[in-house]
Amino acid sequence: MEKKNKESKALSTEDLEIEDFLNLGVVINDREEVLLIRRVKPEVGKDSSVLTWSFPGSGQRLGETREECVKRGILAKTGYDVESIRQISLRFHPQFSRFIVYHYCRLVSPKPVAKPSRPDEIAKIKWVKTEEIKNLITTDLDPKVSKELGLR
Repeated sequence: MEKKNKESKALSTEDLEIEDFLNLGVVINDREEVLLIRRVKPEVGKDSSVLTWSFPGSGQRLGETREECVKRGILAKTGYDVESIRQISLRFHPQFSRFIVYHYCRLVSPKPVAKPSRPDEIAKIKWVKTEEIKNLITTDLDPKVSKELGLR
């Protein structure tokens, strides 16, 4: 019986991420640049589209709010501390078959507050002008995010 308890403890809901439910942050700095990450390993969608650049974030953990998730995910992947101001959109991504919540986030500090804890996943962290986003994010860009950023 003790072994079973140890196994269930190892599968604690605190650490389990729901990979099909992501919270991503649209973070804009004082220079009107947007925070993007380039993945080490690109992801291929069901239509053969390739996702290399994306907004930072993470899969949501059980018992975690969406706001806590996006804050944790951005800190882990970029080292930046952010706060979710509001949700822009929730949608089922047509190319990757997962739910994605996009948050409009503000920087708590203009400089990273920590070293990224997921360097195995992230090849590059980059602030880009909004007009560059369509060249970097080559998969289906959420229409509400596109509108939020003034992209047409």
